[in-house]
Amino acid sequence: MGQIKLVENLSASAPHAPADHTGPGIDLHNKSNKQCTYFFYDNYWNGNGTAGANFDHPLKSAKLAPGASTFVPLPASFKGRVQRGTFIPSTWAEFQLSASNDHAAHGDISLEQGCDGAATIASTDGTHRLGGFTNDIVTHAPQGAKYKRPQDGVTVLASTMGNWIAGPNEAAAEWEMKEVGQKKAYIKGGTGTDDVRSGNQRMEVVFY
Repeated sequence: MGQIKLVENLSASAPHAPADHTGPGIDLHNKSNKQCTYFFYDNYWNGNGTAGANFDHPLKSAKLAPGASTFVPLPASFKGRVQRGTFIPSTWAEFQLSASNDHAAHGDISLEQGCDGAATIASTDGTHRLGGFTNDIVTHAPQGAKYKRPQDGVTVLASTMGNWIAGPNEAAAEWEMKEVGQKKAYIKGGTGTDDVRSGNQRMEVVFY
């Protein structure tokens, strides 16, 4: 029988600045107009440029009211993502908090497993590095690029790389390349996207 992981829950019901915590973690912001719960998934395994994505055992979750923020402390060993809810297709904010070569945090935004809205990831060490995008690219996307999630009825953009739901959606990839571009977010392939580095093992993630 496998080990059952308990999900630690955090919540913030009113807009406020993240508490001044020290240590590794994520300053998380909900800039959407509805309450959202965000789930943190630690990868099952990590290799040289590869990883085993975790789809079913989130490590932590944080429920935020519209406009609210919170600090989510994480182990320095964390390598994975945070996303809205638990369903895919969805936008992923991918990051590690202590890379083996420089012990700094590194992150990016990925649309390879879909897009359920805009997101950014930024450094917090004063270097002002930023990745991702803030504009709504779902509403006016071509119909062929969209997918209605059966679990919650939310219309999102389909995966550009494919998964157990369907193969790669070329319409979604073309639309995202036009509206966002590979430099700001991973759309197809593992190169060409800016690496956001933060030397203090702490990053800021904003969901719109």
